[in-house]
Amino acid sequence: MNKSDFLRWFNRGFWKAFTRSTFPIEIPKTPAEKAALLESVYNDIASARYAPGIPEVELVMNKGHGVARTIPVFSIRDYCVYYFCIKELEDVLCGNRTPNTFGGWTLGGQLRIRENDEVESDATGYGRYSFNPQAWTHAFGEFNALLFSQLDPGHYTYVLQLDLSNFYDCVRLDILERWIREHSTVDKGWVIALLFYLLNHWNRRNTGLHPQAVGLPQDALADCSRILANFYLQQYDHFAAGICNQADATYFRYADDQMILLNNPSKIDNLLLLLTRNLDRYGLRVNQKKVILWQTPKLIQHRCRSIQANFAHKGDNQNPVLIRKFVESYLALKPAELVNTWNGGMPLLNRLLWAKLDSLPRRLYEKILVRLTAPLFLLQASADKLKRVSELNTLRVTPINFNKRIRTIAAKSVHNAFHHEAVTFAKGARDEPLRNILQERIDELSRIMYENVIE
Repeated sequence: MNKSDFLRWFNRGFWKAFTRSTFPIEIPKTPAEKAALLESVYNDIASARYAPGIPEVELVMNKGHGVARTIPVFSIRDYCVYYFCIKELEDVLCGNRTPNTFGGWTLGGQLRIRENDEVESDATGYGRYSFNPQAWTHAFGEFNALLFSQLDPGHYTYVLQLDLSNFYDCVRLDILERWIREHSTVDKGWVIALLFYLLNHWNRRNTGLHPQAVGLPQDALADCSRILANFYLQQYDHFAAGICNQADATYFRYADDQMILLNNPSKIDNLLLLLTRNLDRYGLRVNQKKVILWQTPKLIQHRCRSIQANFAHKGDNQNPVLIRKFVESYLALKPAELVNTWNGGMPLLNRLLWAKLDSLPRRLYEKILVRLTAPLFLLQASADKLKRVSELNTLRVTPINFNKRIRTIAAKSVHNAFHHEAVTFAKGARDEPLRNILQERIDELSRIMYENVIE
């Protein structure tokens, strides 16, 4: 390996991802320290001394109903190796995209901004730790724009929605490696070997000395695994798009969420038969509990398109008239209606968070702040969102004790991803007592997890 070929990928954009992130990881601070680290990693690879480390820490998020999603945080050395391998293979991994599929944008790619950029899904929330968080939101905005450009005019009367069960955990590494080798040039063979050495052994805290054969890490920076996961679905995408064309249907995919637009529901059983059989070949399964056949107007209502339409263009969330219409429509939803909308109405609150809310009449402002300071919203908030809510809270007639609310949530929550976000918020606010309380809670949760203690 030529040293300059290795070093060329580690520009300012690579290091910026770590400086803006909220997860705890030791990174070199000066240019000299960064250069020394990269020199050391290069020498370890070139001399065959490199071995993947154990993840430094594990972030735990609540997937819903208390079910934990564990997000490993690699050492900076392993991130250097992972990033290098993906950049070297990026042309292969990010090419050959099937139309209407999203998930394979490049590590440094800036996607064109489309409508609904501020709408957030589970996938964009996961991408908060990525090398380019905005790209996740932009990609979802483009997916949303294309999807509803077909649905809004009434081109299709039904939408079949499905996703995959535990997708990342089910990716077969032997199949993935074979496909990458088939599409790569011979000179990339050693890069592929290095990549799969990392993928086979990063999780040995759980697998012991046995190489991991199945599963991609849902690691904190997200992007490298996201690109591999998307590549793993490319052959399926090609098959699915062809089958849908035969049924006069249109295939859409964002990450592992799929939407099939069609007019003839009698073809659904045949579609699902062929799609699920094809997925079986790759060790993948459709989550049968999340297969939903929507009538198009119902899906449009479920996604709150009439409310979202108030912020259809960039800058609309700064227009007092549109903001008031958005807020009044949102508050008009009864609690049962709101719970049954997409993600329980959280995407609507996320869009309002960055709007010019101080233009609202006092009565409406207070009602929205009640929602924004509710534990359910704060538990899912990033450090930037906590900061924004804190600023909005100070403009209330009688602000709540925001730091006390964070402490109360931290004391009850057993998922430490919230605590790490709150620590970053406390650091930015220079609230050392709050930071210390949060760090003590993080340490306590680590003890509970690693000692298997019920308290």
